[in-house]
Amino acid sequence: MRSVIALLVFCFVFLFTTCATVPILQEPVVSLHSVQIAKLDILSGAQLLCKVQVENPNGFTIPLPEVGWEVFLNTNSFVNGVIKDNQQIKAKNSSIVEIPVNLNYLDIFKAFASLKGKKQTDYKAVFNIKFAIPLLGDKIWHLEHEGNLPIPQLPKISAPVMRVEKTDLTMVEWLVSFNVENPNPFELPQPKITFNYQIDNRSFIQNTLANKGALAASSVTPVAFGLVVYYADLFRVFSNLRNSANVQSQLDITFDFGVPVFSGENFNLHIPASLPLSR
Repeated sequence: MRSVIALLVFCFVFLFTTCATVPILQEPVVSLHSVQIAKLDILSGAQLLCKVQVENPNGFTIPLPEVGWEVFLNTNSFVNGVIKDNQQIKAKNSSIVEIPVNLNYLDIFKAFASLKGKKQTDYKAVFNIKFAIPLLGDKIWHLEHEGNLPIPQLPKISAPVMRVEKTDLTMVEWLVSFNVENPNPFELPQPKITFNYQIDNRSFIQNTLANKGALAASSVTPVAFGLVVYYADLFRVFSNLRNSANVQSQLDITFDFGVPVFSGENFNLHIPASLPLSR
């Protein structure tokens, strides 16, 4: 009898001391801290910076979770990935898991041609979070966020004005001016301008003006360039014009913004003009 009582006492003491040394796990608290557009430009697209907050209520460290993410555009899956980090969350502490998501506009237009011309599209970011903690099993925390992503808009070019800025017995100088409206919430590069000045339906002057600077976001930028016609060159090419008072001409302008998203778009202007001739 004494041996049975002793055995029971031993088992009770063993279980008590063993349980006292095994910590009880409290589930981490997972929440969506924020989702914001961290970067936005026409060349690289947009970057969503998503932050998941993880709180550790335990008196011991736990590993940061694995975060699987997926972004939907107009309810269609577009891009996904997994974030893994081997760091630990200290006891009674919290940490932020950052998930940068890059959304390239060229890839978006290739996948969803219907978005061209729209000002924005709906997106949904979905996050599935799990911890490498055996006691939690296969439990997954599911978080979602919905928002709007701006879609690149074509710049608008106003009707150009072509006026005589200066003239004398040797030449006439044209000033060509127009406005370029950038309706986007980000900068656009200044366009490269190629022009072809035709007289009597024949090309006379061709040139390309390199783009410099940028078109400010959501603004209108005035653009101007000069075009000089020297009479000596003109009459050498068009000798039949020597006795004319003026001649009809046309300036053809092509704009290249150097942006893949706008490739294939037509940015052309045609300006008829009357060229005064020195007599």
